[in-house]
Amino acid sequence: MSALEPEAVVEGVVRLPLATTTLPPFRHTNAYLLAADGVGLVVDPGAGEDHVLGAFDAALDSLGVRLVKGIVLTHTHRDHVGGVDTLQQRYPDLTVWAPAGELARCEPRWRAVGLRHGRRLMLGSAVLTAIGTPGHSLDHLSLWWSQLRLLVAGDLVAGEGSMWVGLPDGDVAVYLDSLARAAALDPLLVAPAHGPVRRDGAAVLHTARAHRLQREAELLTTLRDGPASLPRLREALYPEVPEATRDFAERSILAHLLKLMRERRVAHLGDGPDGPYALV
Repeated sequence: MSALEPEAVVEGVVRLPLATTTLPPFRHTNAYLLAADGVGLVVDPGAGEDHVLGAFDAALDSLGVRLVKGIVLTHTHRDHVGGVDTLQQRYPDLTVWAPAGELARCEPRWRAVGLRHGRRLMLGSAVLTAIGTPGHSLDHLSLWWSQLRLLVAGDLVAGEGSMWVGLPDGDVAVYLDSLARAAALDPLLVAPAHGPVRRDGAAVLHTARAHRLQREAELLTTLRDGPASLPRLREALYPEVPEATRDFAERSILAHLLKLMRERRVAHLGDGPDGPYALV
């Protein structure tokens, strides 16, 4: 697997797309290198092969980084953490920050430090703020660089297409709240972990929220025809999904159903996850 060419996003920010094992249709996870006053920070190093380390070094040099302060993990899914060990070996004094609610999923050797919503990190004279954006994962975080109006969004959204939200970690209601919280920052740039950087402000956040609500509406419409099993709902909502990804489709539907059951709009009539499910 190889790294693609780095992209200078804005002064002090480089996107480095790394080939990773991730959910289709994506094949790369974007690592972001942030720098100010010669101090650097790496966000979501998803791969760590030797040639990837060389790409990190070259990108950090291009930013004028003299000190690599640390790594920030937006969450702990494997396609975001694959290069942590390599970078720690290369820069032994760096700190690994991860969402506080996901510290138990970090390797003990990383000695990770928990980040919570509102925590500020200094990067030279720049200030980065951790923004709680859970929903895709248990305790997902984004990074807000207010001077640049840049949101490093991790898996909150994708640069193109939609982001998967499914059980066991996914929570649709929380995810919708996270999208609204991020949009309220009024970013100019949204830098996702998959796909291109978005330069159209908060549009991608609003689109992601509308897509999730549309999926919910489709689910409710299907249930208006009567009780339906999980496989039946999957056939209705994802009629062309490949067999290899049916499990992901069904876990996404289950996350939507869980939200609707909490709201007492849908009832679970069966003994297991296959349902059936019916409107209340």
